[in-house]
Amino acid sequence: MAALMLWCVAVVALSALACGMSKHQRDIFSAQISAQNSRRFEIAGWVVLLLSALVMIYIKGASVGLSEWLGCITFAALAVGLLLTYHPKKLLQANVIVTVVFGLLLIVILI
Repeated sequence: MAALMLWCVAVVALSALACGMSKHQRDIFSAQISAQNSRRFEIAGWVVLLLSALVMIYIKGASVGLSEWLGCITFAALAVGLLLTYHPKKLLQANVIVTVVFGLLLIVILI
């Protein structure tokens, strides 16, 4: 369950990083966004990735936590990469779905 939640977080973080790249902005958005918003996307993506790594290290230890984090990041990058390749306009919709799945998993864990 934790791996699926981590995957959800990684998809959102990597999507934010993609939104910060000018190459992908033309595909994701209707028009190119401002440099300030682009920088905000990049910072948000890196902060979320760093926080998720720190949480995994705290929960599972350095060796297992980082290994699981890298594995989840890899599969999240595959999902984001495929979305950017075949359906870039649906990346933001996919983020909404992934966020809802994360919320549902969080509710299940807390109950």
